[in-house]
Amino acid sequence: MWHDPMFWSAVAFLCFLALFWRYVRKPMYAWLDHQIAAIREQFGHAQKLRAEAEATLAEYKAKHAAAMQDAEEIVRRAHEEAARLKTQAEAELKDVLARREQEAMERIRLAETEAAAAVRVAAVDAAMTIAREKLAAQIGGTEAATLADQAIAEMPKLGTVKAGAV
Repeated sequence: MWHDPMFWSAVAFLCFLALFWRYVRKPMYAWLDHQIAAIREQFGHAQKLRAEAEATLAEYKAKHAAAMQDAEEIVRRAHEEAARLKTQAEAELKDVLARREQEAMERIRLAETEAAAAVRVAAVDAAMTIAREKLAAQIGGTEAATLADQAIAEMPKLGTVKAGAV
């Protein structure tokens, strides 16, 4: 037994364990305790960061929801404003078209009145020319001139009477 290498290996191993237990145990436990405390601190810090991240996420979700509501409100207002502007533009267009139509009708009436007056003047001129020629053929030169002058003098009276009738 004293000469057996296995015996001495076992004794050496037991001495190693005894020395290890005596001198290394406390520092190793201190190191392990320190590692446990560091891990707990990191875990607490991670939980704190997670809580902050969740709070920030909730805050941004609330901001996003508020922004979406604001965007929907802006879009709704824009649709309302567009509808109002469309209605206003249609009303203005109707007013402008009615005014243009009225102006056109007034121009047509004025043109008709002017055309009728031009036709009357032409008819009167033609009638006077024919009457002058007939009278000249039937009556002598001086007597025809006197009658023509009287007819011309009465023409303004006839024009005011006919213009008042129209």
